[in-house]
Amino acid sequence: MGLRIAGGGKGMEQLWHSWQFRAVVSCLWAPTAAWVIAQPATARDLQLWRLNPATNQLEIRTERPVQPRAELVYNPTRLVIDLPGVVLGSPQMSQNYSGAIRQVRVAQFDPQTTRIVVEYAAGFTIDPQQVRFRGVTANNWLVQLPPPQQQTVSLPTLAPASSSSTPAITPTEPLQIRSWRADGTGFLVFADRPLSEESYTIRRPRRDRIEILLSNSELIRNFSPRRLELRRFGRDPIRAEIRAQSNRQVQITLDIDAQDADWQVIPRNDGFVIVPSTTGMTPPPPPRPSVIPAARAQTPITTIQRVDLGGRELLIQGDRTVFYSVGWEGNRYRIRLRQAQLDSNLRKPRVVTGSPLSNIEFRQEDHQTVSILLTPAPNFRILGPRPLSGESFVVQIQGVNDSPPSVPTPIDIPPTATTQPPPQAVPRGRFVVVVDPGHGASDPGAIGIGGIREKDIVLDISLQVSQFLQQQGVQVIMTRTTDIDLDLAPRVAIAERARANAFVSIHANAISLARPDVNGLETYFAPGRSSRLATAIHKSILSSLNIRDRGVRSARFYVIRNTSMDSALVETGFVTGAEDAANFQNPAWRTQMARAIAQGILNFLNGK
Repeated sequence: MGLRIAGGGKGMEQLWHSWQFRAVVSCLWAPTAAWVIAQPATARDLQLWRLNPATNQLEIRTERPVQPRAELVYNPTRLVIDLPGVVLGSPQMSQNYSGAIRQVRVAQFDPQTTRIVVEYAAGFTIDPQQVRFRGVTANNWLVQLPPPQQQTVSLPTLAPASSSSTPAITPTEPLQIRSWRADGTGFLVFADRPLSEESYTIRRPRRDRIEILLSNSELIRNFSPRRLELRRFGRDPIRAEIRAQSNRQVQITLDIDAQDADWQVIPRNDGFVIVPSTTGMTPPPPPRPSVIPAARAQTPITTIQRVDLGGRELLIQGDRTVFYSVGWEGNRYRIRLRQAQLDSNLRKPRVVTGSPLSNIEFRQEDHQTVSILLTPAPNFRILGPRPLSGESFVVQIQGVNDSPPSVPTPIDIPPTATTQPPPQAVPRGRFVVVVDPGHGASDPGAIGIGGIREKDIVLDISLQVSQFLQQQGVQVIMTRTTDIDLDLAPRVAIAERARANAFVSIHANAISLARPDVNGLETYFAPGRSSRLATAIHKSILSSLNIRDRGVRSARFYVIRNTSMDSALVETGFVTGAEDAANFQNPAWRTQMARAIAQGILNFLNGK
């Protein structure tokens, strides 16, 4: 049961110059009773928002009860939902989509109101009378969005029409190309109608170029931009250009890697998409306009309860599993704790004369990241972390005149839901491995089923790979430990400066949301280089997880082609695949994947 959004009439349309409406919302408490929230909401923050492409629903979850208000605004069409009493507590968030919904934005409208705006692409609108709000609970709402409708365009006539119907644009009119953009998979081209199969041709005049010729087509006036660049899965950028030719023809040119497969054109209701072809696959049917949600798993926060300096070890302990990475920040040793916060009663250890550390600093980087900065005293050096359990570890410190510490006995890693042996250890300090989570920040990588984003998945897996390797005595350097934008060349530079023994770039694959049947693991090495690292990782994953095997291959990915050490790039599955996407959304499966990658790296380092 859900209540209808009440719509305005012509008077409202004249008043606002667009059809706006206010929501009359109720909450469903039981199958036979509905309550209207009459009191002002007291919600503190927005806990979750996401679009479900399967049900075309927007889900909103707040900390406390809230009564949403909504209105519809045109030019462009926007569904505006206000959450009174909700404090967002962060800058504006936005997520771009392909299809009828162009973007969803979430921002603080005023000090006590969070606003969610669902903006539709040019030429699309919705019927406000069909928007439904349903309260699952007082702080969990489902907004049912109606199917988007393409706005009709009335054409002028020279003489009075004998029929009252509005003339329609016929296929003899040129296809109007309105805009285009690059996403994590290919190029999206938006037009006033679907591209017909007989109206384009594709040719490959040379190995590094694709040309798509569109007949009976034209670019709208002031079309921009004419050139785009696509950074896809760590490869060299693909450059694309679109230009109008004579006789109502438009040509799209792609400059690609000579070793790439062919590309294909897939018609859509709002134009078409240009994506790489896959051997043995037939083009999928034209998809309906769809939306992709921006959901992110809610990972529990670890509270850091204890930081103690005893002798030449610094103990760090949390109330649950501690995820950490280490590095240097100037002359200070930085321990970064992910998904963590400092206990309000935590006291900083005292640094006295004779201590191996001259200073200890705590820093809460954001609401889920803690940094502990250690400055070694003169004649002391920091060796690195040693785990005690999943919830605690120590940082070892050594005097410059001390004898080297003995190699510690490997410590078992707590098993996941599927029992696996811990990664086999290597002697501490012998090896340096650079772990590279692909994409980041404004580059989300591929976006797949359920709105999962490649950059989030691979960062979580990579951080756990780093943790497992460090627990077994390997020095790990990560190219990024947070959601930052990092180009390809700096990733290579980090590995070269570290003189790493191995470089592993972690990604998630994609093809098309219309091909959920494509799933599996792919691992790559650079042409003409050793495949031993890639093979070791690939075999370890296949022996640990139930995932389809798509093989070990060579490819000209920038990061593995330009690093001088043994390198591999792991495509951990397809975010667009039904099997793999479900696995990616399972935290235990991501941990298994991380453990398997770590074991493969250790096998390589041990010469196996």
